[in-house]
Amino acid sequence: MNEQVEQTAILYIEDDAGLGRLVQKRLSRAGQQVELARDGAEGLAKLKSSAYSLVIVDYNLPGQNGLDVMRSIMEQCSIPPAVIMLTGAGNETLAVEAMKLGASDYVVKDAEAGYLNLLPTLIERSLERRRLMEAKKQWEIEREQLILELQEALAKVKRLGGLLPICASCKKIRDDQGYWNRLEVFLHEHSEAEFTHSICPECFAKLYGNLTPKQEEENNL
Repeated sequence: MNEQVEQTAILYIEDDAGLGRLVQKRLSRAGQQVELARDGAEGLAKLKSSAYSLVIVDYNLPGQNGLDVMRSIMEQCSIPPAVIMLTGAGNETLAVEAMKLGASDYVVKDAEAGYLNLLPTLIERSLERRRLMEAKKQWEIEREQLILELQEALAKVKRLGGLLPICASCKKIRDDQGYWNRLEVFLHEHSEAEFTHSICPECFAKLYGNLTPKQEEENNL
């Protein structure tokens, strides 16, 4: 059974129509879906309306060069696609500038070097870098969310721990300074608990005999 090759949406910005179709055909054989744009303006318009995993951009373009297009891509896209810069002539300064702007690779269009045969490999490498960056960014987002949730939980809850010295008779608790505090005072100071006082039936019977709480209330009026 033949394995299906997963297609990747790629935008190739190239003013040479013949070369654009050649690259498009070559990459389609590698199972990659490529759309063409004739210049930077058309390429940026396509990026606004469609999602691309990778952009191949030629440096020599009419109107604005490849570096200008790259700057616009990085500003325009909240999650920029991977970008490979192509140029007809090798230039170390240009290569460094492209990489600074975020290019994942820089390729000289040298027919003798067989750059067309190298493109599929370079594309896969660039896409893998992008996947790793996205995974890292997602991990950072989840990490920040977890930190916020923990901070919110800690702000709402104060935990009591360890051994608490409590009087077996009056139930007061001794604090770290050696003072004995009523149970409700100690818990109020060391937790978020709030207390409202009432009386349980057993204590009521001891204090007021056979009177009901309602009768006791009436007697106090």
